[in-house]
Amino acid sequence: GDTTTQLPTWVCTAPSTYDLKALRVSIAKHPPVQAVLSGTLTIPCHVTYLRPQATTTTGGRRAALGAPRVKWTFISEGKEAEILVARGQKVKVSKGYCNRVSLPFYSASFTDATLVLSELRSNDSGIYRCSVQHGIEDGHDQLEVKVKGVVFLYRKGSTRYAFTFAKAREACARIGAQIATPEQLYAAYFSGYEQCDAGWIADQTVRYPIHTPRDGCYGDMDGLPGVRNYGVVDPEDMYDVYCYVEDLHGKLILGTAPDKFTLEEAKAHCKELGAEIATPGQMYAAWNEGLDHCSSGWLADGSVRYPIVTPRERCGGSQPGVKTVFQFRNQTGFPDAQSRYDVYCFRGKGPGSGA
Repeated sequence: GDTTTQLPTWVCTAPSTYDLKALRVSIAKHPPVQAVLSGTLTIPCHVTYLRPQATTTTGGRRAALGAPRVKWTFISEGKEAEILVARGQKVKVSKGYCNRVSLPFYSASFTDATLVLSELRSNDSGIYRCSVQHGIEDGHDQLEVKVKGVVFLYRKGSTRYAFTFAKAREACARIGAQIATPEQLYAAYFSGYEQCDAGWIADQTVRYPIHTPRDGCYGDMDGLPGVRNYGVVDPEDMYDVYCYVEDLHGKLILGTAPDKFTLEEAKAHCKELGAEIATPGQMYAAWNEGLDHCSSGWLADGSVRYPIVTPRERCGGSQPGVKTVFQFRNQTGFPDAQSRYDVYCFRGKGPGSGA
């Protein structure tokens, strides 16, 4: 009878099958999680015990092994970073997430490890993993999140600083976007956005985001990085504008021909494709969703731009972004309407659109 009690393979493998059945961690996939720039992300993570938890050796009043250990991590470009670790009433938050992250339900219910992350940035896009350990049992689930929304500077084709506050709002609307809020500009700044041009913001202030202070880009911050703020400004003063766009509601198509197109020919070409010439707002939204083309193309406002996700030589330098073809070195002037470029057309989602 001794041999039956000594089955090392059986003893070794038992805990893993036991573990799989004892505890389940799940992130709800429906409804889909919403994540927008400067907004708040909520990822529901729940722990289910598939049988009663093991009792302590004393067999006394404490029937469970205490609180489970919850760990949230963030995975981006193959690297995993800790967001927080919680056990019972103790929560340790990593530096990059201080004052932005919480587990609102965990202290009341140790089986609810739902994560809430506020002031979202573009670089919060990635995989979120919820790992739970309880005694010898553990489990995890994960969810990929894309933070939507992009802030960009917009200026008139002819010159810098040409918009009153009212005209600035109109300009964003005309190009398929809206004027950015202070929160959206700050979130863009923390995502790495820099622009040395003063622009209107939705609260009638004028600001610009700077990571590398330099001559002409100091503003009010004494050489420190940050978002420069001129405060509330006379609405008749003239500046550029910061616009914001979130959703594309369709797709962009690059139209080309051996001789390229003038602006008028470009508009006609889009019509032939059953589409319309794209707006800058649609171009930025498409770039934010991953559109990458090294071809300069006309847009509806008479500008010529192209979207670069993966920077490469001869495609607008070392930084990703929507690149603009200006006539003059001070980054003003849209190309002459008779010059020839490709075109970006937009086809909306919906019946008969073919999208």
